[in-house]
Amino acid sequence: MGPVVVFTLLTYVCMKSLRSPHVGVIGYYGFALLQPEWNWRWSLPPGFQYQKFIAASTLIGFLVVGFQGNQFVGIVARSSLAIGGFLALAFISAASSIEPDATAFYMDNLWKIVLMAVLGIRLIDSPGKVLALMWVLVLAQGYNAYQINLEYFEDGHSSYAYRNFGDKGDNNVYSILTVPLIACSLSLALYAERGWQKAVAATIALLQVHEIMLFESRGCMLGCLPMLAVFVWLMPKTRRTVTVLAAMLIMGAILAGPPVVEEFASAFAEEGERDSSAEGRFGLWQAGFEITKDYPVLGVGPYAGQYLVPAYFPGGLDQHAKGLHNLFFEISTGCGLPALVCYLAFFAYPAIACYGTAQATNADRWHRCASLAVVPGLVGYWTSSMFSSGALSESSYACAVVGVCATAIGGRMLEEARAEYDGT
Repeated sequence: MGPVVVFTLLTYVCMKSLRSPHVGVIGYYGFALLQPEWNWRWSLPPGFQYQKFIAASTLIGFLVVGFQGNQFVGIVARSSLAIGGFLALAFISAASSIEPDATAFYMDNLWKIVLMAVLGIRLIDSPGKVLALMWVLVLAQGYNAYQINLEYFEDGHSSYAYRNFGDKGDNNVYSILTVPLIACSLSLALYAERGWQKAVAATIALLQVHEIMLFESRGCMLGCLPMLAVFVWLMPKTRRTVTVLAAMLIMGAILAGPPVVEEFASAFAEEGERDSSAEGRFGLWQAGFEITKDYPVLGVGPYAGQYLVPAYFPGGLDQHAKGLHNLFFEISTGCGLPALVCYLAFFAYPAIACYGTAQATNADRWHRCASLAVVPGLVGYWTSSMFSSGALSESSYACAVVGVCATAIGGRMLEEARAEYDGT
């Protein structure tokens, strides 16, 4: 059934995107998060590059329909230029990389992610498309969260705390991918139109939270705290919403057993009591700061900063390379500080724009739903990324796309309503 379902869906997405290119954007993110090459790896061709087929058909469709979509003004223009500037600076830095092979791997993935983000910003141009993207993100990753939880309840342990789930990275990186989507699930659980939709979204949110517990990612456990705090701050405070969230928090607390509590508490251990992983983070951050200070403009090549860490690490390391375990230093050491500013601006624009909308009682329901997903989701992503890096994980870019498009669509609808009112 794997090849039948996957290739049927892939064919539909590619063909449909030639006339409705937004389908390609939504399908791209769905495939990227579902990871069929992992879930059905025994029945699919190894190394099959389905993303390239979707990206190509989406780009062709965008050209065929005559560049239709959100106008290239305001937040659409600012966000596109920010992420485009980041990619351009990364390519310039790549030309003089100290580790060309590592940089080539990084750039081969990065340009596709940025391309689809920019296409998404232009093509997701209606409330229905925004909500469709959110649901695809939640359902695609929710299937994986279900599989991860299923293994735990069947076997009594989670092997993915010590080995990769799919090709998105280790337990920390995959947890970072999940964090923004928890906010999407929670927002849909509050704002979905039908009761069964709320139940599905709430169930997936619980599975996602428990997944992070099973993965024993302390950085993402910490990242979930400010995400949840911001979510509670921005969400509508009605008896129903408070009851739903309280019930989910109680269930999450029940799922967190003693090993999870012990692992999380170790993040707050005093100096001298921390384990080697926690203690080493401070040395890595110091190394990242020193490398950035020595190579501030263009860095040493995308994904290449890790090869200088052993020489900059306090006391040195007897290794050829060591990951920085920090998104911000990974980008600053690899691509330079200007690239880091562009990268952060891409996420800051929708986060700032959506902050007010999430609390606006006069905003449309779909707009508040999108905004409530974006702001906490990006806060959780930034916090979690202090302890690892998810620059090649699509979920954060998709979350920003939702925020940019919701802001652009909401502004356009407001202008149209004002024009209609003035005309009458």
